[in-house]
Amino acid sequence: MKFEDEFSFEEAPQKLAETAKPEEHKYQDRDLESLPKEVQEATLARLKYVKWLKQRLIGGWTQKNLVPLLAEMPEFQGQEKPKWRTVAGWHSGYIKAEEDIHALIPKYHRKGNRKPRTDTDKFFELALTRYLTKEIPNVASAHRFYCDQIVLENDKVLGEPLKPLTYKAFKNRIDNLPQYEVMLERYGKRLADIEYSKVMSHKRPTRVLERVEIDHTPLDLILLDDELDVPLGRPTLTLLIDVYSHCVVGFYLGFQSPCYDAVRRAISHAMKPKSYLKSIYPEIVNEWLCCGKIETLVVDNGAEFWCQSLELACEEVGINISYNPVGKPWLKPFVEQFFKTINEMMLSSFPGKTFSNMLARHDYNPKKDAILRFGTFTMLFHKWIVDVYHKTPDARFRYIPYEDWNKGFALLPPAQLTEQDIDKLDVVMCMAKEKTLRKGGIKNLHINYDSDELSLYRKQYSSKKSIKVKVKINPDDLSYVYVYLDALEHYIKVPSIDPEGYTMGLSLIRHKIHLKFHKDYIQGKVELLGLAKARQFIDERVKEEARQLKNVGSKTKVTGTKAIARVQGIDNTQVKSIAKTPETKQAEPTPADTKPKKDEGSWDDFISDLDGY
Repeated sequence: MKFEDEFSFEEAPQKLAETAKPEEHKYQDRDLESLPKEVQEATLARLKYVKWLKQRLIGGWTQKNLVPLLAEMPEFQGQEKPKWRTVAGWHSGYIKAEEDIHALIPKYHRKGNRKPRTDTDKFFELALTRYLTKEIPNVASAHRFYCDQIVLENDKVLGEPLKPLTYKAFKNRIDNLPQYEVMLERYGKRLADIEYSKVMSHKRPTRVLERVEIDHTPLDLILLDDELDVPLGRPTLTLLIDVYSHCVVGFYLGFQSPCYDAVRRAISHAMKPKSYLKSIYPEIVNEWLCCGKIETLVVDNGAEFWCQSLELACEEVGINISYNPVGKPWLKPFVEQFFKTINEMMLSSFPGKTFSNMLARHDYNPKKDAILRFGTFTMLFHKWIVDVYHKTPDARFRYIPYEDWNKGFALLPPAQLTEQDIDKLDVVMCMAKEKTLRKGGIKNLHINYDSDELSLYRKQYSSKKSIKVKVKINPDDLSYVYVYLDALEHYIKVPSIDPEGYTMGLSLIRHKIHLKFHKDYIQGKVELLGLAKARQFIDERVKEEARQLKNVGSKTKVTGTKAIARVQGIDNTQVKSIAKTPETKQAEPTPADTKPKKDEGSWDDFISDLDGY
């Protein structure tokens, strides 16, 4: 037997497959925001159940250990509490996937059996829907509505009338409802979580990026435009500080109000390497080493921190969000103290500084005395963080931020972002919108996006069908978008249709300003009085023509008039009637002309084969 031939036969297809392997496109995997909303909520609920039990569980995930905890566990995201075996299966899959939230995504929808209800329960449910509203009605008004519905029902039937619950029994049923869910519907998620979530005391972290605080503040400084030298106002700083080392790990500086866009930019800046520093700002001496994956992000109760986009994005990249209780800023002290440090150590001597106390300002006018351009301040702020703050000991000489970072990094370095992680971070942190895919691609704020790959995807659907797709937009650069293709379960990068290069490096806020200026310019050029007079003249002239034709009476039917008008060249340059033809000398008819002709066609037939010019 010749084993050599047999083995070569086995290896040949494998080599062929490797050589014929097509070039792989750089796709981004599906993220949580591309899932339907109900699936997102179910996934987040499963994650919260597992984390809640994991924090309190002593021992294994067995029936004996889980049943007592499930009895006291609250409901999350409006999802029904699971059985012990179900939640144990969730935890098992979650651990096998290395705590990846994608392992908790439900694969199918399950519907539980509805509890049997009596005739009066349906009226209680109606009253409950009125009670669980943002208007926060009291129990008495809900009970009054409940009784009124039963009275109206009794008026329709001839049998035994229904007996409503007493006010006390009605109130007891409401009090026995899960109070977290009640507060969630009446007061919102933020207040419900504050009221019922467990509050932990501040604990010093043991490694860098284990706990990072984030917050916003308007700087006490008025800056100038880089080219026009006009005052732009006070910029808003969004900053992240590492609790272990007291180092600034990232920031975002702009003139927009605190929002999700500022938060996502600051988080992206904090996690990415600061390799741009030396090339853009050669004046900076030291390196900014702070980068890596954040473990826990401590936030306050601003609206931008409670949005679902931030929650999904942080879960996608593995960041736990810790919400600081209202009225307890001492649990988030480091970033608050740093803002005070900026104003006292850096901005105190800058021209253009503002004052929170009007009495301290005296005759000083910050707008008049401002001399710092925005670009110059951005460079100085980078240099102050890297070369001054990170190298300066605190007032009691307990630590130096730069040295503490190096010490913590040497003991247990944080996970660094790979190139693939950076690409994924750019997609996850982008702003998500739902757009319609039609002929010509996708349009967003008057900018069209299309590509060959998107066109091929569109060919799979009927031209009459409206295709909704998830689009991720980078507010820093509108020259491209990421489009999630549901059938293929990945994102593709789609460039803008921009032959003039308008969108290259164009930010969202600048584009909106351009649109606003263009709209105001067009509105300023519109002569409303002239347009009104012109439209009125057209309407009156049409009515006058109609009156004249009506007075003529019945019109004789004439054929071939359009062809005659064509021959005589009647157009907008020669406005005349076909009745007014040039006078020509008529020749005497010959006997041949007077003879009758057979098959004499009409004028239309005569000129029908003439081509237009």
